[in-house]
Amino acid sequence: MSNINTNTLLGTLELISEETSNITFLQGQFHDMPFSIQVSTPIDFEKINFDFILDKLNNFIMLKDKAEKFLKNILITSPNSLGISSSEKINGELVSFPEFIFGENNNWSIVFRDSPLPIAEPYGILINYQNDNVIGFEDLSDAEEL
Repeated sequence: MSNINTNTLLGTLELISEETSNITFLQGQFHDMPFSIQVSTPIDFEKINFDFILDKLNNFIMLKDKAEKFLKNILITSPNSLGISSSEKINGELVSFPEFIFGENNNWSIVFRDSPLPIAEPYGILINYQNDNVIGFEDLSDAEEL
């Protein structure tokens, strides 16, 4: 692990190499929200769309709202896919404690580390986005690690 100063509004990022997957990330915090950017090595900062990333981080409230609405719709139409029976009710917010994950070609997701949904145990629930729209979710409950 090493610190790299990106000279951007994202501040200082830490270079993390996942030994098991051989994937490299730049990790940082923006307004107390952790984020990771998947990078190829050697790192070419010109290929990282920092404006895109900053836009998503700055629009977290809107993006969280879209995730909540998406999940509430699934609770109505297909609650079993979220680990809930049709007779169960969940009150309050469905997702919290976000961690943004940015991949190549502007692919990105948010892992919400806390949720009352059963499929969110133990790692959270992964919400996939395209631009600013929710396009799906991933059940992380059977993941070996995250």
